[in-house]
Amino acid sequence: MPTTYPTSLPAVPADRWDAEKLGDLGIERPAVGRPVAVADFVLTADSPEQAEARLLAYIDNDYDDDLRGASATAAGESAPGRWKVILRVPGEF
Repeated sequence: MPTTYPTSLPAVPADRWDAEKLGDLGIERPAVGRPVAVADFVLTADSPEQAEARLLAYIDNDYDDDLRGASATAAGESAPGRWKVILRVPGEF
């Protein structure tokens, strides 16, 4: 189940959980509502829920993006302790 911003976010450590943006997956344009930018990230976490919260904290800390309504969904472990997480951010694109 995705984690939606705003939520209680952890403090971001100096290593940023080794977060990496793998790429932009495009813009979803639903029939109703705002367009949604979708991006793929990977970071270190112990669980899918922790990975989702950490990604939102990382983005909130390191980017100027307006995250209202954003969601993060863990898509699975890419390696032990490394989680692939899909970020969806609604906006005007």
